[in-house]
Amino acid sequence: MREHSCVVIGAGLAGLSAAKCLVDREWRVVVLEAQDRLGGRVHTHWFPQAPELNCELGAEWIGKDHDAMLRLCKELRLRLQKHRFSFFFYDGNRCSRRYAPGAWPFDPKMRRAFEKFGHRFDTNSRPEDQLLDECDWWNKLRSIGFSQKDLLRRDLMDSTDFGESIRMCSAYAAAGEYFQGDRFDEMDYKIVGGNSRLVEALADCIGRRRIQTRQRVERIVQKDRQVHVTTRRGRKFTADFCICTIPANGLNRIRWNPPLPDVQSEAAEQLQYARIVKTALLYPERFWPQARGSGFSMFANSAADYCFESTFGQEGERGILCSYSVGDKADDVAAEDEERLNQWITQDVGRICKRKAVPAIDVKCKPWQGDRYTEGAYAFYRPGQWFRVRPVLQQPHERVLFAGEHLAEQQGFMEGAVDTGEAAANLLS
Repeated sequence: MREHSCVVIGAGLAGLSAAKCLVDREWRVVVLEAQDRLGGRVHTHWFPQAPELNCELGAEWIGKDHDAMLRLCKELRLRLQKHRFSFFFYDGNRCSRRYAPGAWPFDPKMRRAFEKFGHRFDTNSRPEDQLLDECDWWNKLRSIGFSQKDLLRRDLMDSTDFGESIRMCSAYAAAGEYFQGDRFDEMDYKIVGGNSRLVEALADCIGRRRIQTRQRVERIVQKDRQVHVTTRRGRKFTADFCICTIPANGLNRIRWNPPLPDVQSEAAEQLQYARIVKTALLYPERFWPQARGSGFSMFANSAADYCFESTFGQEGERGILCSYSVGDKADDVAAEDEERLNQWITQDVGRICKRKAVPAIDVKCKPWQGDRYTEGAYAFYRPGQWFRVRPVLQQPHERVLFAGEHLAEQQGFMEGAVDTGEAAANLLS
């Protein structure tokens, strides 16, 4: 039997996991990456003033039921550390009590109503699921009895999971997030040494010679049972199949022959990516509240937005806080200078500690909506899109298959990227 071959477009987790599967089965593989680095939206950062510490400017958590990620980390001998967080709410004037990881911070009477809704969700028929998808998460929660106060709290908390206000999010996508995951919102583990260690380990398994960076794909032609891929630099690659893992909003930047079906091209135009800015701040000391067995985090309606300790579980006197801003606030944060962000975020956390905090030594800001390749962090499904847009984007285009977090059941996680990448490779072998 002749050797099979595949071009993989994109060296994020979806592309790298797909390529590893094929290389393991002795396929001839080349991975093309438009950027000059690997990992896509996995982006570990080290401040030069504290190289022993790391933080994530991109994908952060691994859930305890993220089977693909847990298996891959075990296979590649990557150790995991617990990464759950206690949390506070801060409204600019008052600070709430501390809540333990996974605690219910809303009206206790609403817990039973929420669990009842979750039971119904698990037994819904397909038409009921589609009807739920037409509603937004804010109005769905209001319909089961959430007060304005609790809705505002849920908006602060849940918007960090979707990257936009819950007023804009599909109620079906949100319900799936909370009723099919764990009570810790899949915030269970992180890779010791940084999540980019997984990227490097995958690249080593594939073989660095098979991965080519700065190769932005410009054209894909399918003829004679082969796929011909041309990059902007004029490089041409030919293979039996292609696995395309780029974000959906990049599909229409490629010239396709034969063209993408109109319905698939339109779906790619409709899917948006969340506006998220991660701002990492390195401090000379860890002045924030400490709790045994969990890290510090806070939800605020001020500049800090969702702020958590990136160096929880890492040794050292110095520490890193990460501010995670979403939606309109992310655009506002992206427009500010780092000195002002340093001042605002430090003040917010200092007020919780009831002390004047020393400003950060250094600040690193990553506005994902400004990324030229993704134009956002992860995919954001608005009401009515889960059952209409996502299935269309999942469909192969002749000998080209698609993968990526935007196509996964556990969408928005590293788990979804790995799962869809491996699934695409399994379809070929």
